[in-house]
Formats: sequence, structure tokens, C-alpha cells
Amino acid sequence: MRTRSSAKKSKDESFNRAVDEKQQLVTPELGDVVELLDHSFARSLYHDIASDSAIDSFLKKSRSYSLTHRRWKLPRNCAKLFDSDFYTPFFNVVSSIVKHFWSDATTQGTRLVVDSHTTDLQHCEADSQSHYSRPSLVIKAEGPSFRLPRIIAGADSLEIGFSNISSCIEIQLEGEESPVSEQLVHVAIYARQLFIHQPNRQFVRVLVLTGQYLRLFHFDSSGVQYTPLLNIHTNPHTFVRLVLGLSSPNESDIGLDTSIQWRVENGRKVSGTLKTRGADDTEVVYPLRNVEPLFRRSNICGRRTTCWSISDPFSGEEFIVKDSWRSHDRTSECVYLREALGISGVAQMLSCESDRGQTAHLRGVRSAACSSDFENRINTRVVIKCYGDSIIKFTSATELLCALRDAIAGHMGLLKRGTLHRDVSIRNILTGRPGAEPGDRGILIDLDMAIHDTTDGISPLTDWRVGTTLYQSVMVLSSCGMPGPLAHDHLDDLESFLYVLTHIIHLYDPLGIFHSVVDPLRLWDGQEGQDAAGLKLGFLAVDSIPYSIASRWPEACVRVLNGFRAFLRSIVREKIRIIHKKPANATVVLKSLRSSAEDHYAHVLQLFDDGIAALEKGTAEDTAARCVTPASLAPVIPSMRPSTERSPLKRASDDYPDNQPAAKRTNSPCSPTSRSNFRSA
Repeated sequence: MRTRSSAKKSKDESFNRAVDEKQQLVTPELGDVVELLDHSFARSLYHDIASDSAIDSFLKKSRSYSLTHRRWKLPRNCAKLFDSDFYTPFFNVVSSIVKHFWSDATTQGTRLVVDSHTTDLQHCEADSQSHYSRPSLVIKAEGPSFRLPRIIAGADSLEIGFSNISSCIEIQLEGEESPVSEQLVHVAIYARQLFIHQPNRQFVRVLVLTGQYLRLFHFDSSGVQYTPLLNIHTNPHTFVRLVLGLSSPNESDIGLDTSIQWRVENGRKVSGTLKTRGADDTEVVYPLRNVEPLFRRSNICGRRTTCWSISDPFSGEEFIVKDSWRSHDRTSECVYLREALGISGVAQMLSCESDRGQTAHLRGVRSAACSSDFENRINTRVVIKCYGDSIIKFTSATELLCALRDAIAGHMGLLKRGTLHRDVSIRNILTGRPGAEPGDRGILIDLDMAIHDTTDGISPLTDWRVGTTLYQSVMVLSSCGMPGPLAHDHLDDLESFLYVLTHIIHLYDPLGIFHSVVDPLRLWDGQEGQDAAGLKLGFLAVDSIPYSIASRWPEACVRVLNGFRAFLRSIVREKIRIIHKKPANATVVLKSLRSSAEDHYAHVLQLFDDGIAALEKGTAEDTAARCVTPASLAPVIPSMRPSTERSPLKRASDDYPDNQPAAKRTNSPCSPTSRSNFRSA
């Protein structure tokens, strides 16, 4: 299979990024765009669906194909056809293929070709704007992965939408077809909506047809690849197989993960199951607690993390399943979670499937050495214990400090076993389960970006693309453009914990009620690299927070914040001095800092223990009464920019952080604990 990657083209040759709103949404998600230079991929697909002899038999009997002229019965010139008539010949040809091959009793009616060029297929977007698109033809589908479109308030019920179609076909006028760059963006809009509306989608394939040719687009977590034009008249077998593949009743053929299935009644999903491998490698089928995922990131390219809430089939206990696509050169999260077993304050894994499939295989690349034109990704599924809500759902100052304290202790436990998290953020810290014991009142999750600490105590270099800008340390942010960045160490992650606490104290009150976003955080979220590092240096340099914020928090919480900041102030200043030292001397000082990890954790944990003790003595709880009632009660996290392959928020070889959400929880009491000491593993 010969390919050409868009990354190797000049800017003048790269595809045009139009200003249309829908195109602006989809273009950052395309990832690696691979142009195939031959027809081997298209011709290799779906031979198990229809043999040459079966297709020959169809062509002989079909009214849509002329054996005499060896061409499909499509107008040689469509330019004079009215708009409605333009689509009819294509509809007839595609319908004839689907009806002939999927006519038996078990499949009849489950796949139906629909002329949708005048039908508004509603989009699902994070914003409140109403978007829609109109593919030329779609394959309407029924089955265990499909449902009727959601009913929109004030609108008529819809019979067709992206939630119940298997694929789209775009038809363009021969001789007036769009450039391939515009075709790509256009069909990517459809692919994106299929990923969003169908949470068990692993890949999407879309056809572009003219009166003479077809082009196949394949979308998956590695990005997109597309074929050169293929003559449908001289290659009728390939054309038939592609239509059958896009309409197949076998859901795995059309790109769906059949380990997740639903029971559908009257067009609505009412229950479901998820199949995986247990700890003893036996098959386990878990009931879904909700037909929709708890969390999902539906970008075309990237990890596309999806989390499901499931029940133990025997005990009924709730667990969380996390599906994601990791880069082939990244160690599976399963490895780090397995090493974290028994560590309090860290998510506990129950089972794992580390390689459920690869995007290379979906693209027909079977050799171990995958094409250099795209980043091969591997599908991973982990089952972990269920904990509480995101830390921003805290309901008391005590609960907040307890959750952060135990998550920091969990981070320390990981380091003792040689693992550095590297992605501490507000999205990766959960509260513990109701009534959790000290040590598990806060849980650190999402080890996708973790690395193994080296035996000499020096970790890989800081990388500004790893993590979330709002919570990155000064040194990580400064690595952007720095000729000799320092190693990423535990102190960078402790600094991220500080910014999590800073974020919460500035945006919430002790009851967990949201207040307006203050200017410092707006600035942090609006800058990146050296500029963001400078803003955080300014924050570290001062000893207090604005009275309007401090006055609504117990004094004990403010003391923890200021003490934490003072501790890291000296650390960051020392690291800045290290930057200007000779490399050999800098390494010595960094190793010295690393060897003092026990003291660092002990100091920070003592700050939290003292604050928790003060709160529980009741010396500061009454200050909660001073909270100012905010105008808005909606908890909002400052917006993070869209994930793009080259965005400053991106990681070195992966997409924007994806995190496990948690089930709803009630407030749990917290009690102080003695200081945890760091011991060498």
C-alpha cells in the first residue's frame, strides 16, 4: 500500500481550512491525513461479505448494471438533471445492491438506503448552537447499537439521524466535484457526528461518488486516510463490496464495537451489556447501569476515552470501564495501574485488556512495522473500582482538604513504586466513596501520561505538551522554547496540586458553590508557554490572596494554600538557578532535590493535616457563613481550548487529557491522619 502523508506536504498543498462553523469544529480533529496512492486498501475490504461469483450473479440480474456496456445505469451527463432527479439514479443503484444482498428474513428492513439530501440531520455539539448537515444518501440502520434521534423540545420527532445510520454517501456532479481537500472536510463532518452519536464506534467509512468514480474515506483514532479515485464501472466488484460493507448488518463490519450492546424497544435504548475479560482472563458480561456513557471524548483523532458505569453481575457493585486508544509507543495504563495495586489514594484496577485492536489493522496494515505516515493507536479497556465525584463536587472545606491530601499521598505512593503521574489536574482527582477511610478520601486517576521514574532519580525532560496548561508547573511551561529543559520530577506534579487548590479556592466557596472566574485564572487559561510561566511566577512570589476570596474561606484553608505556595516558591527559584548552571552541576542539584522527596511530601502532607485538624476542631468552620451568594450556581471549569494535533495543550504523542468521571456521591466525613512518611521502595 503506497501512501503520502499530508504532514509531508507544503502549506500551499495542504487542504484549505474553511471558515464555516462546522468546518472549524472538525478540522482540528483530523489528525494525520494520509493519501493512499493505490487501490489496494479499497480492493482488500469486505471479501468475506460477497464472493466474486455472488457479485457476478447479481450483476447479471440487476436492472442497475448493464453487462453489455459494462457500466452502472447512471447518466453520463448529470448537469441537465434537476436537483431532485440528480440523486435518484445513484439512489436506485445503491438501493439495488443493498436490497439484493440483505434480503433474507434476518436482515430485511434493518438496512435501508435513504435519500437525505433535503433532510436536516441534527448535530450534537458542546455549544448551544443548532448545527445540522445533509448527506446525499445514508444507510438507515436498526439493531443493538442504534436508536431513534433524540426528541428536541418544540420540534417534531425525527425518523432518521446520526444515531441510526450506518454510513453516509456523498454524491457530486462529475466534472464539478470538489477538490479532495474540501471533500475531506465535508465528509469529516459526517464522521464526527457518527462518532458522537454512536459511542461504540471504532471507525467510520464514507463514500464520495460521481457518475464515474468513487473515493473512500476511512476515519479512526489515528486520523483519516483516503483512496485515489476508483472507476466504479470498470471495478464493479469493489464498488459492490464497499456498499455492502457500509451497510452490513454485522455491526463490526461498519465500525462498531460489538462488545457493547443494547436492548432497543420502540427505537429507544432501554438497557445494555458490556463484555470484557476478567482478572482470570475469562469472559465477563456486565450490565450497563446507564445506556449512555458516563464520559466520552468523541474527537475523531486521539485517545477518544469513553467511560461506562457497570454493575458486577453477582454482587451488583458499581465499577467503571474506561476504553481508550493509546499511542503505540506509549506504555499501557494497565501496566501502571497493576503496579499501583494496594496504594491508597490511587484508582484500583480490577481487570484489563491491553490490546483490543489497532488502527493499523483497521487500515489493512498488518506488519509489525506500521506505516510512518500515521500514528498507530491501540485500543485498551480497564475495569476499575468506582469512587466519588470529581473533586469540584466537594460540599465542605474539610472534604476538599481531605481529598487533596490523600490524592497527594497517593501520588507519593506511586513515586515509591517508580511511577510519576505527570498529569495532575482538577479532572484527575476524585473524592472518595461515602465513608471512605483516611487514605482513600481522595483518589488520583488517569495514569495515561505516567512514566517510569529512572533508577538514577532523573526522569524524562519536561514537555509543555504533556498535561493541562492551567495546572502545569512553571518548569513544564518554560520547556516550550527552552534549549535545555529540566527533568520532569515529583516537584512539578506537587506544583500542579497547588494550582488545583488555587483554582478551587478562587472559583468556589467552602460549600462547593461556584463563583465567577477571577482574572488571574482567566489569564492562566489564556496564556501558554513562557507567558503562562511568567504569570505563575508572579503568583508564587506573593504571600496572600485577594480579600474577596480569602474572606469566604476558613482561615485554615487559606493557611494551607499560602504555606503550600511558600514551599514551592523556594523550589521553583532553585530550579530557575539550576537552569543557568553547567549541565553537570545542574544534574547534581536535581538529583539532590529528588533525593529529598521524603521531606517534600512530609512537609506538604503536614500542611494539609494541620489544616484538616483545625477545621475539625471547629476553629474555622463558622467562617463559611461569610460566603457571598453568587449570581450563578452552575459549577463551571474554565474552558480548555479544543484538542488539536499541534495545540499547545497537546501532549507529546497523545491528545488532550481524558479522564474517568465518577458516579454521584454524598458527602462523607473526613478525619485527620498522621503524616505519611516517604520510604524507598
